[in-house]
Amino acid sequence: MMAEYRRTTAADRRALILEKLREGTGSVHVEDLSRAFGVSVATARRDLDRLVRDSLVTRTYGGAVLGNVRAEQTLREREVSNAAAKDSIARRAAALVEPGSTVLLDAGTTTGQLSRYLSRIPGLTVLTNGLNALNVLVESDEDVHVIALGGSLRRTNQALMGPAAEAVVRSVYADIAFLGTDCLDVERGISSRTLEQNSLKQLMSAHARRTIVVADSSKLNTTWSTYWTALPSPCDVVTDDGAGEEALSPFRAAENVDLTVCELAATQENEPLAG
Repeated sequence: MMAEYRRTTAADRRALILEKLREGTGSVHVEDLSRAFGVSVATARRDLDRLVRDSLVTRTYGGAVLGNVRAEQTLREREVSNAAAKDSIARRAAALVEPGSTVLLDAGTTTGQLSRYLSRIPGLTVLTNGLNALNVLVESDEDVHVIALGGSLRRTNQALMGPAAEAVVRSVYADIAFLGTDCLDVERGISSRTLEQNSLKQLMSAHARRTIVVADSSKLNTTWSTYWTALPSPCDVVTDDGAGEEALSPFRAAENVDLTVCELAATQENEPLAG
């Protein structure tokens, strides 16, 4: 890919990306695509995300590989992927929480970022199965009561799960359940790598007055996962505008979904990431 490819449509770029993957090493990097096509890194990511939704490539740390078999990334790798989007989503989601609320917080990277904002809200009770969230919340100066759900540790995503975690969730009825997901689809719902994780998400939603799914735009309309839980009716979805209106439209049209879309450009110009 050289300078002759700099005047291309989005569809042309995606076709050329596939050509490069098939004829080259089988992998591409976002920064290389940005330079080759003369587009922003964000535009190159959107091109890859569209190819993911079409089940043609698999996203990797900083790029993509040919095919739709997903190798699971570590929590640390996922934390730096789409970090600005996750922070924007977390900031918006935290604004929906009143002081003194009881919150069920799922494990994950977007929910982990959300914990940084929840730690600033006084009087919360937060029950979570995410080790990253626990490490943030225990440092709160806002009288946040933190409850670890317990159970078996899944090391890759640092999530606690199993009968012990489910027993704690069954003993409460929270104001809000914040759920993360590997994939998000209007018809299928939210997904996880394991049946145990999906079971816990479903239980969290059932034991909360309000369910809010937090997912960056790379998750929208992807269906590669095996284990699914239907979206509750009603539920909130907080995402970003990185995938464009075509990806957002099914969620806007869904009667059971209240969609909130964070505008990344405006957020990145005005606000630093929570740390």
